[in-house]
Amino acid sequence: MGNAERNGDNTRVKRFLKTKGALVLAACAIVVLVTGLSAALSGGRVGFAQNGVQALGRPVSAGISSIVTSFERLYDQMYRYDSLEARYEALRDRIAEYERIAREAEEIREENERLRLLLDMPALQDDLYYIDANVLSWDPSNWTSAFTIDRGLEFGIQRGDPVMTERRELIGIVHNVGQGFATVHTIIDPGFSAGGQMGTGITAVAEGNFALMQDGHLRLSHVPSEVVPLLNDTITTSGLGGRIPPGLVLGHVERVGFEGTGANHYATIAPAVSFSRLVQVFVIQQSPFEYVEIPDIEETEEP
Repeated sequence: MGNAERNGDNTRVKRFLKTKGALVLAACAIVVLVTGLSAALSGGRVGFAQNGVQALGRPVSAGISSIVTSFERLYDQMYRYDSLEARYEALRDRIAEYERIAREAEEIREENERLRLLLDMPALQDDLYYIDANVLSWDPSNWTSAFTIDRGLEFGIQRGDPVMTERRELIGIVHNVGQGFATVHTIIDPGFSAGGQMGTGITAVAEGNFALMQDGHLRLSHVPSEVVPLLNDTITTSGLGGRIPPGLVLGHVERVGFEGTGANHYATIAPAVSFSRLVQVFVIQQSPFEYVEIPDIEETEEP
């Protein structure tokens, strides 16, 4: 029997005790009162009729006494059940609180691990700085690959700032910035383009592609004609042509094919970062962070 059924039975019993229990007790009181009055009117003399009534009343009195005792026990069980139920609810709330604390502790442990990995890695450049941010939501559009973070203008974040993981994997580029938020377009977004470098040191262009975005990949284009990309080769940023520093991991070569002209090769890159598991990211900045208080714009009534 489940908790819902037990609770329903207990509710019906309590309702019966409240509505019928008073009647039973009243009947007991009437029997006792009638017996007492009968004895008082007879002056202590017991007649044949009274003997008969008493003979018939004794089992009734015993039955009534048994019923009263059963009601008392039932009341006691109900009250004890209510007490146990209240203790169960309190314990369940306490367990829920402990589970919440455990989840928060696990989140803090994971964040510390990410920061430790970031600190243990050698600096990309002496003049680069990092701002940590949390992922708030993902853009549901099928035409772009983008998400929103909880840092914005007040943290000095600017359009074009690269965003990476604690393992120096490039995630994307800041596209829009506002107060308290920024939108990041990922490396598989069709608008992404950056210098890519193969393990041999040969440079090409890593860029987003709409068709490949549906499968979570990007493309390595403009590969020199004499070069054939190697499968599983790690592609990193070259640092050429923009604000993205060199050495950030883009991914590895998964497929190799020919361009439309048939003279050059291209490669399909599987990103190093797992987008679905992103929780905390790091925005790369050109200058040290200084918090800037952005005043709220007050609406004014037109004269």
